[in-house]
Amino acid sequence: MKPVLSFVSLMAVGLIAASAVALVGAGLFRVPTDGSLPLLDYRSLSIGLIIGLMLSWLAQISWAEMPRRMLNWLWANERNFYRGALALMLLGILVFY
Repeated sequence: MKPVLSFVSLMAVGLIAASAVALVGAGLFRVPTDGSLPLLDYRSLSIGLIIGLMLSWLAQISWAEMPRRMLNWLWANERNFYRGALALMLLGILVFY
């Protein structure tokens, strides 16, 4: 999973760089003098950068050992699940009685 996410994030960085070069080459970073807004959409640019950062963060997670870690956490908190279920049952009795 890590190589796939690494490849996708690398492709995203390449796409951002290519679009920036294309925009600079087309002259779209200039502010128009007639009072209209610039043609670069900053909202979509920032969303793309956030998605790229999230992909790089997800690539750092070891997905192979994630099921083992989840099972260990479930076994370690087994008593808390029983307590929560008992609390919900008693709360249901109080509410519906």
